[in-house]
Amino acid sequence: MISPPAIASTLPPKIRKDIGIQTLSRSIPIARIARENQVSRKLVYEQEEIASQALEDTFLDSKGDNELLFYLPITKTWLFQLILALVLICHSSYRGVVEL
Repeated sequence: MISPPAIASTLPPKIRKDIGIQTLSRSIPIARIARENQVSRKLVYEQEEIASQALEDTFLDSKGDNELLFYLPITKTWLFQLILALVLICHSSYRGVVEL
């Protein structure tokens, strides 16, 4: 006999997000949130932890100014394009291009 899947495993992400927000707001008891969504309190606590971690990641300024933003390989072709762009687009002087 095949058992039906647990309700928790079929919850869409929006419901999981709502559960996390409700638990963080502390306006509704955990047991009531679990009962209304037909899930265990363990799942509610897990969603609370996920939501809490998302808030921490969002509002913490853990990224420094020296963090590597992207990797740009510099080739001769790229340098020639830069020089041409400096002269034609930016109207840089030859002396300015050489200095750069």
